[in-house]
Amino acid sequence: MFFKNYKKNPPALLLMILAVFGLAIIILCGAANTDAQTNKSTYLDFTGDGKTDWAVITNTPDRHYRWKILANQPITAGNPPFIRIFDYGFISDFLIPGDYTGDRKAEPTVWRSDQQGIFYVAQFPTGANEITLDRAVQWGTVGDGSVPGDYDGDGKLDYTVVRRSTTGLTWYILNSRTFTWRSVAFGFPDGNTFPGADFTGDGRDELVFTANVNGNFTYYIGDAVTGALVLAGQWGVSDRFRQTKLPPADYTGDGKADLVAVQNNSSQLVWYILDPTTNKYTATEFGLVRTGASSDIPVQGDYDGDGRFDIAVYRPSNHTFYVLKSSDGGLIAQTWGDNGDNPIIYGLILVPTN
Repeated sequence: MFFKNYKKNPPALLLMILAVFGLAIIILCGAANTDAQTNKSTYLDFTGDGKTDWAVITNTPDRHYRWKILANQPITAGNPPFIRIFDYGFISDFLIPGDYTGDRKAEPTVWRSDQQGIFYVAQFPTGANEITLDRAVQWGTVGDGSVPGDYDGDGKLDYTVVRRSTTGLTWYILNSRTFTWRSVAFGFPDGNTFPGADFTGDGRDELVFTANVNGNFTYYIGDAVTGALVLAGQWGVSDRFRQTKLPPADYTGDGKADLVAVQNNSSQLVWYILDPTTNKYTATEFGLVRTGASSDIPVQGDYDGDGRFDIAVYRPSNHTFYVLKSSDGGLIAQTWGDNGDNPIIYGLILVPTN
C-alpha cells in the first residue's frame, strides 16, 4: 500500500483512483485550514477530568435506556466512588453521548426519529441519579441516520444527520457555532457511516463512509465542507463475524484518526490498527474469544488520560473493563455493571430492542 498526494481533490477522482490503485490507501490533500486546532473533550468523559469514564447501559422493562456511569478516578477512603445511574431515552433512540455544549464534558444524548429528528441533550446529573433536559434540537427526519462530529472545529459536536437516496448520501450539518446549516453530498447509496473523525490534524472532523468492495472493508473520508475526497482505502474484511470495525480514532497520539479492525483469531482478539499518515500498522492480541460463552467486547476511549485511545475490552462474564494503557503498556481492570449490561461503544450500541 502507498500514498499519493494531489494539489486538487475533486470528488470525481474517487472512482478513478480506486480502479487504478485497488488496495492502495490514497491521501488527497486540499487547502490547509488556518484555524487553530481546538482541544476537544475526551470521549465518554462525563466528569471532565480528561479520561474516559466506565459506562455501561441496559434496557428497562418499560423500554428505556438505563445509563450506569462510574467516574474513572481513584477510589480511596476519603474519595468514594462517583456513581450516577439514571434512565434516559427509549431503546429505539440512537445513543450519541458527547460534548455538545463546549464544557469539555460528555452529555447524555439521544437522537429520536419516530416522527421527526430531534437531538435530546441532557445535563449530566450533579446529584444522585437526577437527569435534566438541557436542550432539544429538531434536526433530521424519519429514515435519516445520526452521525455527530465536530465538523467546524470549535470543540463542540455538530448536530448532523445523513440521508440516503438512490444516487448517494447527503450529510446535513447544523453548525454548533453559528447554527447555520449546509448539505454535503458524499458517499454511495449502499454502505455505512461512522461518526466524524479528524484525519488531517486541523481540528475539524471529516465525513466517514464505508462500503464493501469485493469483500474488503473500504473507507472513504470526505471534507465536511466541500465533500471532496480526502482519503480512500481498504482496511479489514467485510465479514462482521470475523472482524469488528470500530470508528476511526487516534491511537498513535499524532492528532489524526487511525483505522481499527478487531479480528476473532481462535481464542484471542487481535487489534489491527493502521496509521494512514505513515501507512504502517500494528497487530496486538488483547481480549478473549470464547465458544459457548460471551466473548470480550471491544470498546474505545482514552482511559489513562494521555491523549491517545487505548486498546480495551469489556468482559460480560465478570462485568469488567480491561484496558491496555497506551501510556506505559500497563493493565487496568475495572469491574462495573451487572448481568445483561453492555458497554457504550464509540458510535455504536449493543443493546437488544426486543
